[in-house]
Amino acid sequence: MAITINSTRENDNDQTVYFGIDYDGDKKWHADIPKDAEPQAHLDAMEDTLKCGILRQQYIEADVPQLEDKTALESFEAWIAGGAKNAEITETTVTPAQPAVDAVMGERQVVVESEVEEEVSTTEIVEVDGKYVEQTTTETVTKTVSTPQFTEHQLYNEDGTPQTRVVTPAKEAVLDEDGKEIEAAVEEVTEPVLHSVPTMESYEISPATEGTDETVETIVVRPETVVEKVAWKDTAE
Repeated sequence: MAITINSTRENDNDQTVYFGIDYDGDKKWHADIPKDAEPQAHLDAMEDTLKCGILRQQYIEADVPQLEDKTALESFEAWIAGGAKNAEITETTVTPAQPAVDAVMGERQVVVESEVEEEVSTTEIVEVDGKYVEQTTTETVTKTVSTPQFTEHQLYNEDGTPQTRVVTPAKEAVLDEDGKEIEAAVEEVTEPVLHSVPTMESYEISPATEGTDETVETIVVRPETVVEKVAWKDTAE
């Protein structure tokens, strides 16, 4: 018989059974079983489970695959017979192909930045020879000014004729009583009526991107490793 009961201990809700099990040498262990269970029969029914438990304590980091048509114990023993190796684990990442994307363009008004100098005055009250004096200090500072740009276009009437405005009205010559010209006549002077249109420019909202092919990358998450067997420690009664 593989399992030999050495002693039992009654607990409040169960019983602890100390036993020896002949599995890869004689091992002393214990198990808590139901209070009303018959120890020998109960442990005999658990023999494979107990053996798996022993192997689990001796191969703590074991990663045992469950073999088809095999019990858990048979799978564990096959894993040991195969060298007690945890299989390599890989992880594959698939990056889908991406189509090429054209640049997205926008339009905005041209703005020219320029630097201008201006005088800035500050006033403060200071004490001079026991008197409080209001002093004004002026300094020249340089500022950056943003100027929106416009393009001037001739404005036309509905009939297609260009609009103009009078700059200098016409005046007839002024004559004295004798008919002598004392003030020359002035011809009418006009200038075109212009319409200001913002000067626009194209700009890139988002750049173009090249298309990419699907990529598949496989990395080793865990290399194949041999699990070292740990020496069994008997349970003390």
